[in-house]
Amino acid sequence: MVPLLDASLCESSPGRERKNSLANPIATLPAELQLPVEVIGADLYGQQFFEQTRTVTIHRNGVSILLANKLGPDSEVILRNPETNEEATAFVVGQTHEEKTGHVYGLAFLDPSANLWHIQFPAAEAARMVQLECSGCHAVRALSLSEIELEIFEAKQELTRSCDNCHSFMTWRETSRESVGKTPSNSPGQAPKPKMIDSPIESLVEERRKNRRAGMKTAACVRFSGAEVVVACEDISKGGFRFTSAKEYPQGTRVEVAAPYTRSSTNIFTPAGIIYCHKMPNGQFRHGVSYIKNRKSIGWDP
Repeated sequence: MVPLLDASLCESSPGRERKNSLANPIATLPAELQLPVEVIGADLYGQQFFEQTRTVTIHRNGVSILLANKLGPDSEVILRNPETNEEATAFVVGQTHEEKTGHVYGLAFLDPSANLWHIQFPAAEAARMVQLECSGCHAVRALSLSEIELEIFEAKQELTRSCDNCHSFMTWRETSRESVGKTPSNSPGQAPKPKMIDSPIESLVEERRKNRRAGMKTAACVRFSGAEVVVACEDISKGGFRFTSAKEYPQGTRVEVAAPYTRSSTNIFTPAGIIYCHKMPNGQFRHGVSYIKNRKSIGWDP
């Protein structure tokens, strides 16, 4: 059994301050721990990557990590604890700051119960309310922010979230301005209240859990040394994809792949290379595939 780590024993980093704003003062510090983590995903340019790095802060519902690779907004990655091989899927909430060695991103777990490092957090406090204004249509919303959202908001003084009016992801900033729209609950002569909505994280997590990306169920075919194996893709990007199989393809192996793949149909195979291979607890192997533009650029021939 893995022992629990008490988050209350974790001290904040020297020189780091939590800023107060128009929102309620922030009383709870995240667990500021540098713990090893492995990250698997596709970068901003669609290239599959595997990176060994460290955490910066750990929350109940998410984590901030340092990455040399650049991530796209709202993209998904797999986080893996190398000491226990436990994994959890997370998505990008925002970027807090830059360091000399990379970018620090705030990620939210798709499964709110995920606890890769077995940290025992103190009792949860009431959610913090922040009144934000859309930079596009100037709608005002009172948001209940999660801990990871608060960390990003304090660092950037803004959040990137979808706007129903703009039908797009927009930048939201704190405001003291009240909503100008009418609400049925207002009494005559009473100032209108900003529209109250749930935490953006909670709504995004719920939506993702109901509708996982279509690419995760796409079939692909891997051709190696004359043999073809049909696999299920975990993720497809313009630079490659991930797949899991019982067969191990070592890092650096050159293969040909067809993704998507349809049986009894004409499929186009493209040269590719295995950029990482990890054995999973169930004995299967997870692979990252990167398409090859230059046939001499990677790996070895069978």
